[in-house]
Amino acid sequence: MKKIITLTVFFILVLSCSDSKDGDWDDNIKLSQKEVQFSSAQNNVEISTEGTGWWIDEVSMDGELFDLNGIDTTKENFTIEETEFSIERKNSTEIFISMQQNPTESSRVLIIGLQAGNYFDGIKITQSGN
Repeated sequence: MKKIITLTVFFILVLSCSDSKDGDWDDNIKLSQKEVQFSSAQNNVEISTEGTGWWIDEVSMDGELFDLNGIDTTKENFTIEETEFSIERKNSTEIFISMQQNPTESSRVLIIGLQAGNYFDGIKITQSGN
């Protein structure tokens, strides 16, 4: 009887094991580009996505976070306007990003964090110094 219980417990343990991680999501945004290099001149880029249910959860330039309160980034179209850059979601699958000329000698880095469910991704734009 003890042998049967031991085998049953062992069998249940083996069947309950799996390789998948709980909460581990696959890429459901599918960005066309994740990193972009700009010269110091005014530049822009349009990035497309295959997924549609994403939103912007963070924007930072050179480590400084920008306040997104008051902007519903879950909408199909919106614009985030700042002095150095603008980010426009044109529709559910296109993001248009423009950066003004960089007058400084040092490069600057714009990071746009995207989220769709429990999947996080981002766009990194590096603009050269003048």
